[in-house]
Amino acid sequence: MAATRDITIYQGDTYGHTITVTDDATPPVATDVTGRTFEAQIRRYPGSDTIAATFAVDMTNAATGVVQLALTATQTAGLAAGPYAFDVHMITGCTSVLTLFAGECLVTAEVTR
Repeated sequence: MAATRDITIYQGDTYGHTITVTDDATPPVATDVTGRTFEAQIRRYPGSDTIAATFAVDMTNAATGVVQLALTATQTAGLAAGPYAFDVHMITGCTSVLTLFAGECLVTAEVTR
């Protein structure tokens, strides 16, 4: 089951979010994600056919499970203020998809333009 994680994005700002993929051990151990791909999107609501934004994904340090999600200032400026939904998928091979995180993405309206 995906972990719940809510995020807040300030409209017009560059946004970055770092995640570390871990196993289910206690304490958790970082997972090598070399060879895996990731997808992350924002939509107005989970069933929407319209993608509001797609995160760029950089595997900062795949061997230690560190993955960076990013949106440009132009992308966040294009988001209307309000609530959205987002999730992050990890794809292993051709057929295995695991949703790592899902939650609400709140976009706060910018003042200075």
